[in-house]
Amino acid sequence: MYTKSICVLLSMVLLSSCNQKTPSQSTHPKTEATPEPTVVKQSAIPNAQTFEQDGVAAEIASWDELQEFIAKQTGKIVVVDLWSTWCEPCLREFPHLVALQKKYPEKVVCVSFNLNYDGSKNSPPESNSEELMEFFAKQKADIVNIISSTPDEKLYESINLAAIPAAYVYGSDGKLKKRFDNETLEYGQEGFTYDKHIVPLIDEMLREPQK
Repeated sequence: MYTKSICVLLSMVLLSSCNQKTPSQSTHPKTEATPEPTVVKQSAIPNAQTFEQDGVAAEIASWDELQEFIAKQTGKIVVVDLWSTWCEPCLREFPHLVALQKKYPEKVVCVSFNLNYDGSKNSPPESNSEELMEFFAKQKADIVNIISSTPDEKLYESINLAAIPAAYVYGSDGKLKKRFDNETLEYGQEGFTYDKHIVPLIDEMLREPQK
């Protein structure tokens, strides 16, 4: 009888221990981490259709709208890179455009102006947005990314450009300082590069006394 009572008592104690909550469970309930808020970047072009992915953004705009944006960048050097995903030299130099922005975040505005759009009604500018956003995210292109709404051939004709890659450098006064292209052998057979040609020009411009 005595032995049976002891066993019953031990069973009640063990049962009580299994069901008892630990202090951390009762006084400090587990909560899920609060997700980081999505930062919406200010659009460079007013009322432009904008896309965002992994901290980078892009918007659809015309060449004329870009010129209006450049005119507003008072006191800053603006570098506009004309490129396309089918242009191998363009893709090779793109990371250097991003690096230039990181080098001079307060003094230079870097713009990538994509020319994939050929004017086809079946392939409007936004039809390439998914591919382009993946590329921008992979490159960590935290710069001004514009998908051209101006058909490529129409733009080439209007700015008298034969082909890409090309880069336009505007001074702090908003005026075009120099256009880089490979229409001549000025930069050798391999063409212009950021490291050898564009960055040295930017460095020189920044050393000039401000008017």
